[in-house]
Amino acid sequence: MPYHPVWHFLFLPVNDQIPYINIHTHHPAEDGGIAIVNTVPENAAAATGFISAGIHPWSISSDNEEALELLRKAAGLKHVLAIGECGLDKLRETPMEVQERIFIEQIRIAEAVSKPLIIHCVKAFEQLLRISKSEKITVPFIIHGYNNNDQIAAQLQRHGMYLSFGKALLAEGSNAQRVLKDTAAELFFLETDDAAVPINSIFEKAAELRNISMDELRRQMMLNFKRVFNHE
Repeated sequence: MPYHPVWHFLFLPVNDQIPYINIHTHHPAEDGGIAIVNTVPENAAAATGFISAGIHPWSISSDNEEALELLRKAAGLKHVLAIGECGLDKLRETPMEVQERIFIEQIRIAEAVSKPLIIHCVKAFEQLLRISKSEKITVPFIIHGYNNNDQIAAQLQRHGMYLSFGKALLAEGSNAQRVLKDTAAELFFLETDDAAVPINSIFEKAAELRNISMDELRRQMMLNFKRVFNHE
């Protein structure tokens, strides 16, 4: 997908021309849609289309300072719409204090350029909320691939965090299905992550679960996209 300013998509009529918005993917953008493709900081400058760049908690290494410096340089690029994915994962062997330090550095980079964070969080929501309070965040936090319980979802929303739902919506009886039904319309996004499914399949299931039309869902996703990524 060639690069266009974000505002290029914000004045489309409310009909089939409104593109599907894929807030987080590891695959090339689908024709006619808007996708934020995840990459690593060192590849950000050469990337085409909209991207996010960050240090994933699985990728934390002994050379974190170099990676952070590359991210600082990438963060200001126009086609870098978000920092991440980054975050915390208690299932990894990397000590939590190291993960927290690298995550906090990325929060500060995001704050410096006023861009949202796309967050990977596994069994570490208590730490996530603590850090968000201590850092006094002003940029949006987007919890990608949400598939946890409704109590955590409610707590995250009370703190103004966004939930992004993906392939778990296609699994009958999943937490994601239950939570999406009650998530505030202005606080969620849709994504494919690394799944080999088209984004329209995620949209169709989300519209069914919320009992709304596809037009209404696509319009809401565009409004959310505009608010979060255009900082209005």
